[in-house]
Amino acid sequence: MPRDVTILSPQIPDGLDLATAARAVDESFGVREIDGGTASQVFARGGRALLTVYGAQELATAGEIERLLPHPPEVSLPVFWIDASAPLGDDGEIGVSVALRLALALDAVCIVEDD
Repeated sequence: MPRDVTILSPQIPDGLDLATAARAVDESFGVREIDGGTASQVFARGGRALLTVYGAQELATAGEIERLLPHPPEVSLPVFWIDASAPLGDDGEIGVSVALRLALALDAVCIVEDD
C-alpha cells in the first residue's frame, strides 16, 4: 500500500515544477506522464516509480478542507488539492522528499500520511 500525500497549493504545478523538484533531490530523476496524461510520475534510473502526482482539484468552499482532512492546516481559499502517492520503503522516502520540495517551491502545504 502506498503512502498518501496531499499538497494544498495556491497554484497548479506543471511538469517543469515537478521536474525541478525531482532534480533538486537527484539530477538523474525523470518525469513522465502516465494514465493518458492524467498523472505525472517521478522515476529513478531503471524506471522505478518514486512519486505519482495526480491532477489538481480547486477547492473554494469554506469548510471543505476541514471535512476532508482530520487535522486540516490553515490555508487561504481558493486552493488546489493535489493528490500524490509514494511507495513504501526507501523509494517512497525519496518520493516524499520530492513532494516536499514541490510544495516548498509552490508556497504550498504538504501533508504526508504516516500510518
